[in-house]
Amino acid sequence: MEITLRMTESYSTFISRESVTINTDDYPELQGMTEEEAQDYIKSNASEMAAPASCDWADNLSDALEQQDTIKEKITNNDFEIWFQ
Repeated sequence: MEITLRMTESYSTFISRESVTINTDDYPELQGMTEEEAQDYIKSNASEMAAPASCDWADNLSDALEQQDTIKEKITNNDFEIWFQ
């Protein structure tokens, strides 16, 4: 008798990256907004917003954030399972 099996592994990864500071005066789309409104706008539109001047290598704000150095990485909820075919 032959039994074919494989193992799968799943986990959650949390990565925290260095901060990026922007000056809202450099972003006309944020003018007239409260800080909370600006934060909500940034969360929804970071990939459409210009990269900060300090990140001249990035295409947009989202890219600048994604490329910052990792300061903390945590892997949790490791789960292993054996599957039979």
